Amino acid sequence: MLQRARLIARVAQEAGLSPAQLSEKLEQPSMLRRVPAWVFLGPPGVGKGTYASRVADALGIAHISAGDLVREEIKQQTDLGQQVAAVVNQGDLLPDQYVLQLLQKRLADGARVGEEGVLLDGFPRTRNQAEALLTFADVQLALNLSLREEVLIAKCLARRKCQDCGKNYNLADIDLPASDGRPAIKMPPLMPPAACAAKLETRSDDNFGTVKRRIEVYKAEASPVEDILRKAGVLSDFEITGGIPETFPRLLETLQTGGLTHDREQAA
Repeated sequence: MLQRARLIARVAQEAGLSPAQLSEKLEQPSMLRRVPAWVFLGPPGVGKGTYASRVADALGIAHISAGDLVREEIKQQTDLGQQVAAVVNQGDLLPDQYVLQLLQKRLADGARVGEEGVLLDGFPRTRNQAEALLTFADVQLALNLSLREEVLIAKCLARRKCQDCGKNYNLADIDLPASDGRPAIKMPPLMPPAACAAKLETRSDDNFGTVKRRIEVYKAEASPVEDILRKAGVLSDFEITGGIPETFPRLLETLQTGGLTHDREQAA
């Protein structure tokens, strides 16, 4: 209890809140604390969103994207959404207190409708967020997805989106042999159908300099987050060496052996 109080006091100070204010924001219904949570971490281009949506569908749990939460709250023009929009429109990073409020609001909504578990994609991004998450969510496992940097860059530069249907594709054809103790990597391209092929667009910030900088920024931000989750005993490293057909079954197996309690209970 003392350890939790000290943790809340430190997070509150760095978030610009009093311990009482943060405790009130972290206060959740008792049933929410029993809802398991899983986390996908990883640098830009590693495929967090792609794998998270597929894994969540397969396991019957909710996929929660931090970016989607922000965009949806702004779209709904709630009081919180307007505060968030003011920060985002100025090009500033969203303070932890807003991110935490958005996530807690989403978790509370899910608890009310009986969600059996959630898979978090893009959260936590900072040390404060990681520490706070452990106080209000039952984190079963955090998977730290990784991919060789040259492959990350190639995949980011090859990302494409159909202007009509909005689906994402990737034109990179990765085939690297094993070297220096690293496994071989074979990842075929995710090509669009004929209807989308002529309507593909590239993200304006998907250029070498920007992609390289995003990866470096991620490394600096991710280190303290990984430290917190590793000390909590919930972090597991997961290297991606193949495409979706090879990686997806491995992810499912890792999650199922890492604490999917409701799945095991159903199988019992």
